Amino acid sequence: MKFSSPPEQPLTSPLPSRSGTRVITTNWLLNMSKKKWGSLSIKWLNNKTILYDFPPIGNKQKWTIQICDLLTKKPKLLGEGTYPTPSPNGQWMVFVRGKKEEKQLWLMDKEGKNLKQLTFFSEGLGEGFFFSFEFTWSPDSKQIALIYRSPFAYWEKRVPPQSKINVIDVMTGKFREVASIQENIRFLSWFQNGEELLFMKERIGFFFKEEDNYTWIQSLNIHNGQIHIVAEFAGLQQYLSPVLSSDGNFIAYTSDVDNPQFNFMPSLCVVNYTSKKKDILQPIERLTHEMKVFSPQWSPDGRFIYFLRSYGAYKQIYKIDTDTRKLKQITNAPLNIESYSISPDGELIAWTGQDAHSNKIIGVASSTEDNINEQICIPAVPQDMALSEVREIEWRTPDYPTNLYGLLVMPLDYQKEISYPLVVDIHGGGEGASIYLMGGILVNSPLEWHMWAARGYAVFIPEFRSSASFGSREINWDGISENEIINCDIRDIEAGIDFLANQEVIDPNRIAIIGHSAGGRRVNRLLSMTHRFRAIVSKEGWLEELKLFQKVSGNTFLRWKGVRTPTLFLMGNPELGGVDAYNSVKTLYDYIKAQGVETEYIQYLDEGHIFEHPKNQRDALERSIKWIDKHMETLNCY
Repeated sequence: MKFSSPPEQPLTSPLPSRSGTRVITTNWLLNMSKKKWGSLSIKWLNNKTILYDFPPIGNKQKWTIQICDLLTKKPKLLGEGTYPTPSPNGQWMVFVRGKKEEKQLWLMDKEGKNLKQLTFFSEGLGEGFFFSFEFTWSPDSKQIALIYRSPFAYWEKRVPPQSKINVIDVMTGKFREVASIQENIRFLSWFQNGEELLFMKERIGFFFKEEDNYTWIQSLNIHNGQIHIVAEFAGLQQYLSPVLSSDGNFIAYTSDVDNPQFNFMPSLCVVNYTSKKKDILQPIERLTHEMKVFSPQWSPDGRFIYFLRSYGAYKQIYKIDTDTRKLKQITNAPLNIESYSISPDGELIAWTGQDAHSNKIIGVASSTEDNINEQICIPAVPQDMALSEVREIEWRTPDYPTNLYGLLVMPLDYQKEISYPLVVDIHGGGEGASIYLMGGILVNSPLEWHMWAARGYAVFIPEFRSSASFGSREINWDGISENEIINCDIRDIEAGIDFLANQEVIDPNRIAIIGHSAGGRRVNRLLSMTHRFRAIVSKEGWLEELKLFQKVSGNTFLRWKGVRTPTLFLMGNPELGGVDAYNSVKTLYDYIKAQGVETEYIQYLDEGHIFEHPKNQRDALERSIKWIDKHMETLNCY
């Protein structure tokens, strides 16, 4: 099978270090973890004014909504809230305000006045992994379509509540339910005729005992409830993000054409919507190849489609000419772009992102020229806090045709003549997952890496081929053999470590490794494959495929015979969402402990997959630091 190479993307410039009188400490990091910013949203109020939500910083405890005139560059506070979305005529904004039961949809005018509450759900709008709500304006600015689903916990493994699609009359506040659908509904938008809605529907087999995973793009007539299928997939295509061209004739979306059962490497696709013959699906045109893309948006004139491309640690904005198929990269900043919006005249792009210092960045770029105009930087740490340089690096794995990318956080006050101990942080997620700019113990901020850097470590965060950032070869070839994907990722990780050792940045005899979730699965496998690491911290991982551990045989563990690396296992409770329902890690722990390996197994019975309780976060982080510090000080090397 032949595969073409993905389009090249240049390395970003390093994120420079910052001097200061204080450093990231364990206590500071744990206190900071109580504030979860999430992604910023951004829209255009008009061609010269951006509208965005602003996180709580300093003594402020609430999110606020701001506008910024690009000429004066002076932000203006409009009030408390998140997810501000202007009406097409620019006169109104709908937004979210409140927490828990008080979290509801509100309306205000463009000046931040004439507030009006639109929803009164007894449980509030909710939040979480399965998208409890979503809303969008009608083209005439008179109605709002709202998806709402009662909040529920995924680990309950019950059939989820119905997804309700409601239409709200903005002036009267009157609700009208236009659909009630069992499956999850996302990516809602209006057709220009104001009579139809476009959305993605997904059925997750995890919740349906008699149904398999399935995903659709559908349209709904709000008057008669008639549903039309635009496209369907016998699998989970979680980020289809269907969007209409301005004339309503075409729908752009992203899906993994080569793997319709899951979105390992989404491509940009277009389907013609002008012909809606009953039960006949229209042909789909694929516009990109060997690129992992998300979040398409049409230019106002319909000539270009913009999208985010994931490549290594960062997402950048691209556009493609729908006539010539010519690609153009718009941004190349050392950050992960999270959301973006095109001005009504199509001349400018506004975007929000996060860098590896955990700063939130709001920027503006021309849609036609190579220039970036950064507008606002929202720092995550005080100005007197020292932060390390972060470099995007590339290296080659001998058996893979494309260079791999990752991040290297330099030790604080790095000096070239010193070789530093290294912490390797392996991100989670299976095939198709990427670096999310968050450390592997607390799993909420890149500032965790700067804590290690302040302790004198370099930190390596590798991306590997199973992310599909570097093309489809891994998914279509290496994945054919059971567990070969994990082996290939491990070769990529070790090749990256070798590259750093050859650069004389690190001390090859002092390396520790951390892995969370599927990253934990990877380091559990590494435990049996190498003796190069001084210490391992495996958090919420598992061993092989979980089904293998319904009946454990001694032969399963032969490859772990002769293990010597000191290993700390940190696990949650499967009843609350922890991944290791078959106790495979506990069995591995017992096996290597019986061989005399220095090891500990800590289970947090009140935690699921991500540790949320402050006392457990502290315990897990402090245990990890103590474990790694202790074994990095050992003089004898393997």
